[in-house]
Amino acid sequence: MIGELSVVTPSYHGDLERCRLLCDTMDRFCTGHARHFIVVDDADYGLFAPLAGPKREVIATSALLPRFWTAGRWRGRRYLWRPGLGLPIYGWHLQQLRKFAVTLSQPAERVICIDSDICFCRPADLSGLATAARVPLFTRRRAITPELPRHVLWRENAHRALGLVTPPLPGDDYIGPMITWDRTTVRAMADRIEAVNGRPWWQVLARQRHFSEYLTYGAAVSNDPVLEERHERVETSPCLTYWSGPALDERGVSALIGQMRPDQFGLTIQSHTQTSVATIRAALLRG
Repeated sequence: MIGELSVVTPSYHGDLERCRLLCDTMDRFCTGHARHFIVVDDADYGLFAPLAGPKREVIATSALLPRFWTAGRWRGRRYLWRPGLGLPIYGWHLQQLRKFAVTLSQPAERVICIDSDICFCRPADLSGLATAARVPLFTRRRAITPELPRHVLWRENAHRALGLVTPPLPGDDYIGPMITWDRTTVRAMADRIEAVNGRPWWQVLARQRHFSEYLTYGAAVSNDPVLEERHERVETSPCLTYWSGPALDERGVSALIGQMRPDQFGLTIQSHTQTSVATIRAALLRG
């Protein structure tokens, strides 16, 4: 629907408590969105189903994409496969495909992708994202260089999937937390991928194995004047990220929030910092 925005969160069983915290902080601080869709593996659906509510729906992957079968485990990863896929993929690949799939299936004209390790820590009215004349396209200009080989490969594969020649480096980076998408743009991107490759869009991306949903979306926008006109490039994120450092206590989390810009309302503290979900919850939701 025009003038509406949905929140999209892919998750999995290992992030259940972080996803629960996201939901609780959304319920405390977030307004202005139409629906919140949590998309999980079919095997995890029962774990996440209790998080559903009046504006929140939990969706199993099989409701959006063809069913994948387990193809064994290696180094702790569960690999997935189905005919036509080539090599197996794993959960991180499927997380990215889910974002596109749920964007295409839900009714709002715009979505904001919020991973389950993000939480809200200030009042946030998302209605401005829904009604703005143009969709914000988070861009770190000329940030992809040869020193980032994974990003370079993702960028090349994004252009290849779209049937485009990859421009020379450095390139723009579109990866970040709390990314807003336009459903019409995702539809145009998916249609182009299918027209160029003669396969379903999800199959093309999965067969690449090395891809980024955000770089693919960004490449689609930056190479189509009509789609570019629907977007406005922005260089700041509404989410502050704590990438590395020691584990934080409540005081440390509160100090981190104190460093946020006035326009920021989201916070993500990477799990490898060993900061506990209970600590983050106590700092954000006490009282």
